[in-house]
Amino acid sequence: MPVKPDLKTSFRQIYPRAPEPFIARAPGRVNIIGEHTDYNGLPVLPMTLLQHIQAACAPRAGAGVRLRSTRAEFPPAQFENAPDIPPSPPGAWENYCKAALQGLNNHFKPAAPPGMDLLVSGSIPMRAGLSSSSALVVACALAYLRILGKTLDKDISRIGLAGLLAEAEHYVGTRGGGMDQAIILLGGRNYACKIDFFPLRIEQVPLPADHVFVICNSLVAANKTGEALHRYNAGPKLSKLICALVEKQAQEEFSDEIRIERLGDLWYGHLCLTHDEVAGLLSRTFPTPTTTLQQAADRLGISTREIRDRWLGDLHEPAQGFNLQARARHMRTECVRVEAARGALLDRDAPLLGSLMNESHKSCADDYQISCPELDRLVLAARRAGAVGARLTGAGFGGCTVNLVPRSDLHALVAAVQKDYYRGYAPEFAVFPADPSDGAGYL
Repeated sequence: MPVKPDLKTSFRQIYPRAPEPFIARAPGRVNIIGEHTDYNGLPVLPMTLLQHIQAACAPRAGAGVRLRSTRAEFPPAQFENAPDIPPSPPGAWENYCKAALQGLNNHFKPAAPPGMDLLVSGSIPMRAGLSSSSALVVACALAYLRILGKTLDKDISRIGLAGLLAEAEHYVGTRGGGMDQAIILLGGRNYACKIDFFPLRIEQVPLPADHVFVICNSLVAANKTGEALHRYNAGPKLSKLICALVEKQAQEEFSDEIRIERLGDLWYGHLCLTHDEVAGLLSRTFPTPTTTLQQAADRLGISTREIRDRWLGDLHEPAQGFNLQARARHMRTECVRVEAARGALLDRDAPLLGSLMNESHKSCADDYQISCPELDRLVLAARRAGAVGARLTGAGFGGCTVNLVPRSDLHALVAAVQKDYYRGYAPEFAVFPADPSDGAGYL
């Protein structure tokens, strides 16, 4: 991958006294199927993108870190590197750099955390659900790794760094499960990755030769700050409550010693239940569509205050209660769909993969409630234009769709979606084929 021609030149202009910089690169990603399952210990199926974040970096005397972007909307930032780095206000872009440094400081424990100068450039559409933020974390981590004198694949493995950065990114306030960091570091050309968690496992799965994945941007910003962050984190928070209630049911049915930390433990833990057995256990745990906070407290034998202190925080309770039945159903059925999608790719069965993607979007919209009217319209527009499968991708609430399209119909679909959804006009990067790239590294 060639270095952006003016990145080093721009770096020298901004930091004229710095040594010659090196370049760290991290690709974006698109998730083909498996939404909001990673933090539940359930599989996902993403791929890398050609679009990327690049960070030009050079060491700096002392512990100061200076951070600049080639994009004017990201203001210059500066902070002191330390064993414990105080976060900037929520939404500040330098928090993603701080997260990377904090994670590596926790791991390597340098006696005197060093300083560095960074200039960041990127081609991943921002706030589009294509992991620009995690790519920034990974690029900054790779830069800092070299500043520390550490070598990727020697001092820390790619899979080890992926797990470390998945935890480190919680510094920013998002409670993801590790998909983004894993695919960014372990993905590659010509294949997607089926990723399993706890422990992290990667399986390369071939992409279809006669079909292409097309990304369409709804142009609704998929923010992870303010109220949007609150909505995003509702998924992981409610999943913790779901697990507590499932654990209670499983203890009554099987053994008091059973512990369910994540829903994936039902399949991959000591119980090793089948899909049908999981479905039965969930139906007995959640016999009604909604569960009030008081009902959950009564079932668990604790107070509503304790539930909030342990899992929910200040999450708003709907008038009828939380839709735990539907959320649990989404996680179970999405797990089944990911496994089936892997098989469809191995069997080169594009129609089956497309139908699984369509089912996934319906589940994301109806059961997990992370879609929006614009994403739904964009999905319908792509299907009308010939996509065999179309679904939202990423955290939801805006961002992009991913669409499976016969390669021979690519140009016709792009034109039809431009006319149907964008009314003949779309900005750069609104619609583009998803071409996988090498995983993160140095240029």
